[in-house]
Amino acid sequence: MRITTHMLNETAKRTGIPINQTSILSYINDESSSGGDTLLDALNKNKDKKVSSAMIANYKKTEKAAQSLKEHTDKLAATGDESFWEKIKESGGSDEAYAAVETYVERYNSTLSSLKKSTNVLDQYYADMLKEAASDNREQLEKIGITIGNDGKLSIDKEKLNASSVEDIQNVFTGEDGLASKTSFLADRIANNAKAGMESTSNQYNGQGSVYSQYASQFDFWS
Repeated sequence: MRITTHMLNETAKRTGIPINQTSILSYINDESSSGGDTLLDALNKNKDKKVSSAMIANYKKTEKAAQSLKEHTDKLAATGDESFWEKIKESGGSDEAYAAVETYVERYNSTLSSLKKSTNVLDQYYADMLKEAASDNREQLEKIGITIGNDGKLSIDKEKLNASSVEDIQNVFTGEDGLASKTSFLADRIANNAKAGMESTSNQYNGQGSVYSQYASQFDFWS
């Protein structure tokens, strides 16, 4: 059934609703209908709000991923009698070393994925730097079964990894120019940038004057 303006007016009379003689197109373009903004303006602002909410969520995810990556690479970069590597050597096992490599790959890929979803120019720069750090150690990584894909993500050949010695794995990550120290440095910068980006976006105001930080709280339960 086609609803006409006449039908709407008759319904409005019966229900006591004021009759609006303007067309839908007029209403859309009427600034007085939405607090000084047109309906199209309001819809655009609602879209901006959703975009900003998504940005905040990704910043939070990036910060969390980068912090986890930094914590893990700090452990892998450490040397000395009480270091992760020396304790493994003392125990005579190697399963922990293999697990540490898998954790590194998982957290590296997670951080890279979050960076790629960002439109922030600095995030794109950090994504390139993260990929470059891995690329600079390509040969060492391949020796222990880690390869770099076209998208920059790492993958593991578990059979080749499990055939590697603890010393071979340690040599990839430790040292002044080792992969762990490079990754830790970048992860720290990535986390700080994500935190700054989240705070900056949260402090912006939408069309109704409410801060975006109200929307950031929606994502707390994911953490």
